[in-house]
Amino acid sequence: MLEIAGKGEDMELYYLSKYPIRLCREYMTHFNVYDRFEYIWEERGDYYLITFKEFRNSIRSLSNARKPIFKVVFEDFGEQTGIRTRFMNPGLIIELPEIPIKDIDCFWETKLDAKRIKQR
Repeated sequence: MLEIAGKGEDMELYYLSKYPIRLCREYMTHFNVYDRFEYIWEERGDYYLITFKEFRNSIRSLSNARKPIFKVVFEDFGEQTGIRTRFMNPGLIIELPEIPIKDIDCFWETKLDAKRIKQR
């Protein structure tokens, strides 16, 4: 069953990384062979935008799908970093990203050693 965290502007996922914020910011600017997606990373002042362009090393594809965009905010906890992501729904065109949440979770776990924290 496909897990859904919310719809549209309510879809927010929160992760906790074992890396300090400096390393999280640095690692996001570099691609590596273990990345689950090809993505675009954009700095926007006090937050970032990540656009997932395509699956990597998978038979699945986003070629005919709208590319999901997430707003990302890092929270500094010293030797750890909170990662708050919110699905952006430009013009209310799409309610949910066309990527299963388990794949989004796997991306953050592989990229920043981050585990999703269940929100209340």
